[in-house]
This record gives sequence, C-alpha cells and structure tokens, in this order.
Amino acid sequence: MLPRVQRIRRGDRVLCYHRPTGTRLPDLPEDHPEFVAAWARAESGMPDRAPPVASGSVAKIIRDVRQSKRFLDYSDAYRAAMLRHMDAIADSYGKAPVSGVRAKHIEADLSKLDANPANARLKAWRLIMDHAETAGLAEKGLTASVGNRIVKTDGHATWSQAEVDRFRARWPIGTPQRAALELLAWTGARVSDGARLSRGNIGADGVLSFRQAKTSGMAYVPWTSPLPTWARGWEAERATMREAVMIGNGFTLLETSYGKARSIKGLSNLISDAAVLAGIVGRSAHGLRKYRLTAIAEAGGTAHAIMAWGGHTTLSEAERYTRAANRKAMIIGAEQEQNAVNAAPDTCKQAK
Repeated sequence: MLPRVQRIRRGDRVLCYHRPTGTRLPDLPEDHPEFVAAWARAESGMPDRAPPVASGSVAKIIRDVRQSKRFLDYSDAYRAAMLRHMDAIADSYGKAPVSGVRAKHIEADLSKLDANPANARLKAWRLIMDHAETAGLAEKGLTASVGNRIVKTDGHATWSQAEVDRFRARWPIGTPQRAALELLAWTGARVSDGARLSRGNIGADGVLSFRQAKTSGMAYVPWTSPLPTWARGWEAERATMREAVMIGNGFTLLETSYGKARSIKGLSNLISDAAVLAGIVGRSAHGLRKYRLTAIAEAGGTAHAIMAWGGHTTLSEAERYTRAANRKAMIIGAEQEQNAVNAAPDTCKQAK
C-alpha cells in the first residue's frame, strides 16, 4: 500500500487523501494507475516538513533527488516505484554519510530482497549515488560494480494460438472474461493500461492510442482503421474483438458489473482464473501481450511496427520478437526445402 494515504470511511465508501498535503485522491482502487499518478503528483508537491537531516547524509541526497528534474521527468508510475524504494533506503541508511557508502553496503541491502525487487532497489540506489557523485560527495562509478540479480524465469509465458482458442471456446462473447481476453490479446496492452482503456482512446481516424503507465511510450493499435498489409488476415479476429468488448456503455472498456473500472490486480486475476477454468495452466494476462507482439513478427511486421503497436520506447525491445520470428522462419524454410528434396526422386521417376 502507498505510504502517507489517509483513509476515511463514509458509510460504504472509503475516501482517500494524501495526508501531508490534504489532496483528495480519486475514488479508484489504490493500485489503479490514475490513483498512483495522483498520489505521485501530491508527493512531488509535498512541502518539506520533515525533521532536518544532516548535510551530506543519504537522507539529504534522497530529498534532493526527489526534487531533481531527472526524477520529476519520470512517469508517475515509475516515480511511485522509486519513491517506495528510496523511502526504504532512507529508513535503513538515511543517517549515514553518503561519502561512506560502498558497493558492499548496497550489495547487503539487495541481499534482503528477491531478484525482481532487488533489481528495482538497485535502480533507486543508482539514482541516489549518481546524484551524490554529481554533487562531489561520492566516488565515481560506485554502483557500476553492483550487478543486476539474475531472474530465474523466462518471464510470463506467451500464449499459443491453441490456448487462445481454448479460452474462447470456454468463455463466449458476452462474458467479462472473453471481453478481457479479446481486448488484451488484440491491443497487446499491459494490464495496467488495459484496465483504463476507454472509448476516449479511440480516435476519429479509427486508431486506439494510449500513453503507457509504465514507460510513458505511446501505443497505436488499429481499431477500425485499415489494417497493415501483413495483418489483412486479422480482420475477422478484430471484428470479434470489437463485438466482445463494445457491449457496455461504461467509461472504461472493461468495467465491472457495478460500473467501476477494474483494478490492475482484478483484471490480472480475471484472466488467470478464467484460464485455469478453461484448462489452461501457467498463463497470465501479460502473456497475451507477448502473444500479439509475436503474432506481428511472425506475420511479417517489422520491428518498427511492433514498436508502434506495443508502445516500446527503444527499437531493441521490439527487435527481440523479429529475431525470434526470423529464427522460426529459417527452421520452417529448411523443413520445406528438405521436403522438396525428398519429393524430387519420385517426380523424376514419374517423368521417366
């Protein structure tokens, strides 16, 4: 849960405020991107009423980082994540002089965490120590020797076409499970974005566009606009998606039966629970993003097409999908070529 949030019950409602500033926060789940964004804005404008801290201390550098242009230029969601880690660092090491921080101290802090949160904590440490280095208070390149933790997983598994078909067979159009799958599978949106997509994201040109909560990168998805040449065979799938999604008249496309936007966790659980009931094990909502981006690559879409559809901020991220598709095409091509070779003698015999 986010720190410094005051919760006041009013009947069956819970009103949330940012405690230091008194800012009223949106009536949304606390993990909703818009709630986190409002909280982050309140945090960045919070007056410094905390007790004074020693000059040159880790706590002082953290306060300086929070007001720096580099930090304020980050997306709301990323700032919120970094604030949580910097608060934890301040609690444990705030009184220590930043000049005394060594790589072994950072390693010790990371050792308390699992791989993914440890890598996020390391990013927070790098922000702190980079700022201290610029101010001449820390040795140069101190965090360079601290490596990222190895995450022993391939991440969220990509859904296969057979699994998507199985899900569709179990959950017909008209169910929220089907609407959620169709929207995420077509747009390739992360759940943090899929939960807040609305009709307002669909432009007059027939393109659904949205700024991603995680990276602030723009994603552009053909909604009713003409499909690219390599995606012409997807028209029926797109029509089915629109039929499944555009049923209600709510603000968000995947709102609950109570007319409220789904939370990120709620949407994620909706997909994973429905998948299990359809006999599909080990598949998540994020795997549907990989399903779409893989499909674009295998259909012949370029890395730039994947970058536009998926909202990637760097070309290298998108190129992972095209490289995998190219390798697969090479194997398929080799098999076809071998079949042609094997068939050649029979053809010759027939010619004789």
